[in-house]
Amino acid sequence: MKTTSILVVEDDAMSYESLKRILEDLGYTNFTRVTNGMDALNLVKVNSFDLVLMDIGLEGKLDGIDTSALMDGKSRVVFTSGHHKDGETFSRVAKAGSYGFISKPFTGQIVREAIENALM
Repeated sequence: MKTTSILVVEDDAMSYESLKRILEDLGYTNFTRVTNGMDALNLVKVNSFDLVLMDIGLEGKLDGIDTSALMDGKSRVVFTSGHHKDGETFSRVAKAGSYGFISKPFTGQIVREAIENALM
């Protein structure tokens, strides 16, 4: 069992279930899920997370990139997305200072590598 604390910001239930299974298979049990940017910001204010797995396309007023920017570097962020793979989005991700990007659908190997790289 790994003690790394992970915040999963994912509004799609199927994507979350897939990611949850992968995290559990990799030995991660200390993770919390929220579905929007405001809830993520509120949690980061009062909790310390080693890593945030942040979907770019979120429900609500804030997308994942905007949410990450408002976190002020309090956690390492790896972005996830199944749709946002255009140049403008990647430019925003680069400016946000992310620790990686995972394209959906998730695979165990890609998630493991992204987490290990982000936590180095």
